Amino acid sequence: MLLLSVFILLFCTPLVTAEEFEDDIEIFGLELEKVFYFGSAIIATVLFIVSLIAHIRTEKLKLLFIWVAFLLFAIKGFLISHELFIAELSFVDPVASILDFIIVLIFLFGMLKK
Repeated sequence: MLLLSVFILLFCTPLVTAEEFEDDIEIFGLELEKVFYFGSAIIATVLFIVSLIAHIRTEKLKLLFIWVAFLLFAIKGFLISHELFIAELSFVDPVASILDFIIVLIFLFGMLKK
């Protein structure tokens, strides 16, 4: 009886498919999510410049980790928000995930550095 139940569950029930809905909030024809990513990228660029200047002035190794992380964060933000300006690119999501991982590692190394 158990075997029959498993068979029915696995092979006789219809497959469930996921459907992506295009319910993105838009302002002036631009996706709000991408606009925020673009704004975050601009702020990260400013923070990158400020921390780079601070690193050059003080020569503290911790600031090296900080400005590299902000640089990567800015790159990631511009990469994700690229859809505001050009067509969607398929490699963006995996690259953004890899950049997130690297950014967190860099902040970790910066925190652990004496």
